[in-house]
Amino acid sequence: MTLARVYEALRAEAAALAGEPSAIPRRAALLHAVYLDSRGNHAFPQVALHGALWAAGFFQTTGTLGRLVSWRYFYSGTERRRRHAMLHGFWLGFQEANRAVFVDTWANYRFTKLHGREPGSRDVVRVEILDALNAVHAAARGEAPLDRAGRRRVFEVALRFEQEATVGPRVKEEVARFDCPILRRLVLKPVVRFRYFPRWRRFWFSDFSDTEERIARAMQSYDLAERAGWPRVEAARLEYAHPPDATIDPCATPLSSSSC
Repeated sequence: MTLARVYEALRAEAAALAGEPSAIPRRAALLHAVYLDSRGNHAFPQVALHGALWAAGFFQTTGTLGRLVSWRYFYSGTERRRRHAMLHGFWLGFQEANRAVFVDTWANYRFTKLHGREPGSRDVVRVEILDALNAVHAAARGEAPLDRAGRRRVFEVALRFEQEATVGPRVKEEVARFDCPILRRLVLKPVVRFRYFPRWRRFWFSDFSDTEERIARAMQSYDLAERAGWPRVEAARLEYAHPPDATIDPCATPLSSSSC
């Protein structure tokens, strides 16, 4: 089987594991499994799962933003339902983007772990992703441990790939559907706080659809994770209203981890 076919098979595996677009807690648990398998060297999935779990409590019609919409349009059930329908459409688009990010993250990690050093792998996975993940796997095997700067570089490579190729276009597409200035403003200016942030720390977005602003905030989230310590970041994933799926054993996934 060619490497290209192997990669497509791994993407199919990732898509099956991902579940429905709404299965964010399931994917959060599986992203945690990737982080564990990397022995903490691949921090992107660990921070990304916090972003997904925060979003589940913010953008849903039953979440923070939905409650704000209900309060703003308390005087009219018709207007309230119309805005909730718009918000729900945005949330569905966000779920699809989250699922796509998971498929990319899982397949790229699995492929590079199995075949990242083989001739031809650079024709299958984007070179900067391949090099970054090869460094992660070498570190996990104890060959070349990544220091803090190295982990940060890997995080940024994975982050930029997903934000520019997957998340950014989808967010812009969904925001363009809004015909309500108030709802558009609420969606584009969220207040973000992951559970491992210091109590006083929040991110106030100017424009959530701006890819570079999302990247800058995500890099700050990474720096706060390093500061908090990764055991705290791991523990904090359980503190959301919709925590990772507890029925998924991170040591019983297709990843065979010596860290389990």
